[in-house]
Amino acid sequence: MGMYIAALAIEIAFVILVIASFASVYLSRRSGAPFYPTRKSVIRQALTEAGLRPGESFYDLGAGTGKALLIAEKEFGAHATGFEISTIFYIIGKINLLFHGSRATLIRKNLFDTDLKNADVIFCFLAIRTMQKMEDKIKTGLKPGARVIVYAFPLPTMTPTKTIAVHGKWNLFIYHA
Repeated sequence: MGMYIAALAIEIAFVILVIASFASVYLSRRSGAPFYPTRKSVIRQALTEAGLRPGESFYDLGAGTGKALLIAEKEFGAHATGFEISTIFYIIGKINLLFHGSRATLIRKNLFDTDLKNADVIFCFLAIRTMQKMEDKIKTGLKPGARVIVYAFPLPTMTPTKTIAVHGKWNLFIYHA
């Protein structure tokens, strides 16, 4: 019986992976963030460099499976909120948060329809084609002192306060409101 359940779990995980792959391709055409997971080490480095402190409000725009939310909440003591438009990743993220006993919030919503005024630190890893729209949103919707972490593709006209080299060819860019 135990072997049957293990085999079934593996089959279900495979089906979810296949569905997620197809969903990612579809959603990358209509949203700002195709699914491309960020390493935990990069998330930790980003949150450390941005100075995320206990009790601060952390937003992950395009939260995927909720990995950054868990790190922000469990390791940095932040109030973590994520926004994810993909139904499959939203469900996976909700299950992940539940499995880890997290109090983080994951909302199924387009990140461009999200009010950012209460965020202290924002993390986003978006497609290059959406960075101008993200910059426009950041310029008009942040409270003073808020920090924005952008992974891989910088905002087009804003100058980051820090640029940090990470694994591979991409950088972390940190901006202050």
